[in-house]
Amino acid sequence: MSDIILDNIKITADSKDTDYNQVCDNLYEYNVRATNGLLKKPGKDINLYLKDESGKVVGGLFCETWSYGLYLDVFWIADEYRNKGYGKIMIVEAERQGKELGCIFAHTCTFTYQSPEFYQRMGYEVFAVNDEYPEGIKQFFLKKKL
Repeated sequence: MSDIILDNIKITADSKDTDYNQVCDNLYEYNVRATNGLLKKPGKDINLYLKDESGKVVGGLFCETWSYGLYLDVFWIADEYRNKGYGKIMIVEAERQGKELGCIFAHTCTFTYQSPEFYQRMGYEVFAVNDEYPEGIKQFFLKKKL
């Protein structure tokens, strides 16, 4: 991409290591101010790991909490441990911890090639679908009251 020059400022893809964090940090501070601090509540991450007997990580569920919502962000379980009930237990535990922190709802997104049906079996309802991806892939946005 070539730079776009506008008056005395430019749009560029060039960056220093700190530029990304600066933008994210400033957006976060703006959002905290714009929500009168609600964004920070409860503001605790919930990270759960599934480990085998040797201590090797074979799954994980990483969640964030803000505005009294629990966001299920990253969720993965190794193939050989799927369909054994571990995912259900992990979701239930994350929801329990989120509720204990004061969260009143949970939400996430997933794709057709992942497992939207799993979340629906866990009580999540689809509230939006993005069907603009090629090859019939859809992205589902789901939520659940806690």
